[in-house]
Amino acid sequence: MTNRYEQRYLIGLAHRLATRFQARSVVALELSNWTEEQDLGFSWDPELDHFKRRGVPSEVWDDLCVQIAHQQARAPRVRPDALARNISALTSHMGLSQDEEQIFALAIRAARSGPVKSLCGTLTDEARLPVEDAVVHLTGLSPARVRKALAHSGRLMVSGLLQFEKLPVSGLGLLSSERLLVALEPPSRGLEDILGRLFSSQEPASVAWEDFDHLGPGRDFAVRLLQGAIKRREKGVNILLHGVPGTGKTEFCKALAARLGASLHAVGETDDDGDEPSRFERLQQLRLGQRLLAGQGNSIILFDEMEDLFPGLDDGLFGLSMRRSGSKVHMNRLIETNPVPTLWTTNSIGDCDPAFLRRISFTLELRTPPVSVRARVWQKLAKHHQVPLPQDICLELAHCMEDAPALADSALRAARIARGGAEDVTLAAKAISCAVRGGHTPSISPSGWRFDLDLANADHDLSLITERFVACGPANTGGLCLSGPPGTGKSAFARYLAERLHMPVLERRASDLLDRYVGGSERNIADAFAEARDTGAFLVFDEADSLLGSREGASHRWEISQVNEMLTWMENHPLPFACTTNLVDQLDPATVRRFNLRVGFLPLSIEQRQACFRRFFRTDPPAGLRALDQLTPGDFAVVARRITLLGITQPEAIMTELRREQASKPNTRNPIGFLAAS
Repeated sequence: MTNRYEQRYLIGLAHRLATRFQARSVVALELSNWTEEQDLGFSWDPELDHFKRRGVPSEVWDDLCVQIAHQQARAPRVRPDALARNISALTSHMGLSQDEEQIFALAIRAARSGPVKSLCGTLTDEARLPVEDAVVHLTGLSPARVRKALAHSGRLMVSGLLQFEKLPVSGLGLLSSERLLVALEPPSRGLEDILGRLFSSQEPASVAWEDFDHLGPGRDFAVRLLQGAIKRREKGVNILLHGVPGTGKTEFCKALAARLGASLHAVGETDDDGDEPSRFERLQQLRLGQRLLAGQGNSIILFDEMEDLFPGLDDGLFGLSMRRSGSKVHMNRLIETNPVPTLWTTNSIGDCDPAFLRRISFTLELRTPPVSVRARVWQKLAKHHQVPLPQDICLELAHCMEDAPALADSALRAARIARGGAEDVTLAAKAISCAVRGGHTPSISPSGWRFDLDLANADHDLSLITERFVACGPANTGGLCLSGPPGTGKSAFARYLAERLHMPVLERRASDLLDRYVGGSERNIADAFAEARDTGAFLVFDEADSLLGSREGASHRWEISQVNEMLTWMENHPLPFACTTNLVDQLDPATVRRFNLRVGFLPLSIEQRQACFRRFFRTDPPAGLRALDQLTPGDFAVVARRITLLGITQPEAIMTELRREQASKPNTRNPIGFLAAS
């Protein structure tokens, strides 16, 4: 049912058409038929069926025009309805002209099911009027003014408020987004309601600002940049956040907005029906958000997965590169003039066009947080999901999995749904981590012995090295080459040094860095050094012989470039790092001058073996321990776990397991099952 304001609005539309068209015209016939079905304050039923071919007779048309004019003159002015008030509030906020507001109001009412839509449909469908001509006749504006208002560079189109509908045309032929139509309808009352329904604010961050300490100065610079942009209403302020999936890019955006006390609005996440949006729909929502939120003064826009929007290269059919559609020039201008500060996120900065990157105000890479932060995130998320997870389990999970915080949230949620505990959390986390790594099981750090200088045998004084590292500080220590048989404590000593220097550990294995694509390994190596530098971490390369193998025997160019990349970064890295290897003889000769120290780790001495026996097994060692001269601390840790599993307690049975460990070593003097006389 039409209200009094809409009835007056309909009479105004009919009056403009009646004064512009003659009898016998198609528009005259369609207006007569339309008037029969509407409540315009007078009845109209001229029985024109036998006149259809020849149109409305002059006397009938004149009668209709007189009645419409009379109703137009006598209709009282009434207060605008809720839709009209909302349209006025929105157009005033966006600074639209009176012409633009009048056309926008017509388009909005024509997009709704009702008399305005049916009238517009008769003009564009039955009378075959072009859209611009229909707007001219319905608004009474001159063709030049309508053309200017509907130009592609005009505010109605650039802002995303309206767009021309593609064939087939229904209604007026000017479309607005369904989301905007819903936002303008009651119960919305005023601009705040409209914006609230268009751009729902994000949920609060599940992590704290302090959980992003590892981002370093870049985190605080992003705050100051956005503060200045909001305060001075600077245009063209954009921050790009990049990093592998799950590193917390969206959560950081939430924390950043909370830090500023600003509202964060995500745009382009769904289409009007809640489904997957097209590139055009994402772009339209972005433009609309920029225009509508510009006057709010304390708003930030979030555009996730920006690679959907910007032209770039995609893998097409048979792996051939194909360029995505879209105008680079248009997008470049968009980010040069955006009035609302915008946060963009992407998983890979390598897909970004350099022309786009040059226009970005600041970029910040989000990497996997250090162990301390990951442990804190596990604790917070466990509390949030109400899953009982002891602090030591949180720390163990943080140590053994370098995966992003999003993995912790998924694992804890799964455990909560299954009504499980710590075991289920660990099971789910390992399964998800395995899937993320392409089916490879995540490497779990051994939970054995804590490094003890007295239980490590090396060709250098490890105590003196530790004291000198602490005295000189991180900036003056350089690199370490730690070599020796497995289990001698090479990696444990590197972590011990980092602990004494109060530095987080960034551990990378060869399997983490080697890539099957050309150039991928070099990029991963560079990223590891850069991450250690940016986060102030002690970088440890395990299995370094796979990364620094001699170039003399290399049969592929990528093997040489990989070693070159390692050597270059090792020479220029400003912080301490360590390379561990079991095959020091296979390292490239050029590595000699890249290490400040080369430390060889050896099997334990008899005194150390006896001390290890007492430490791990809580009893005095048998005499036969003297003959097992190839044992390492790692061997004792392995046997300690094994005897716990098997329930072994007798010293001689423990010795049998230690002999197995010695016999399994290469070049051992004792075959399995035999023991040399002591």
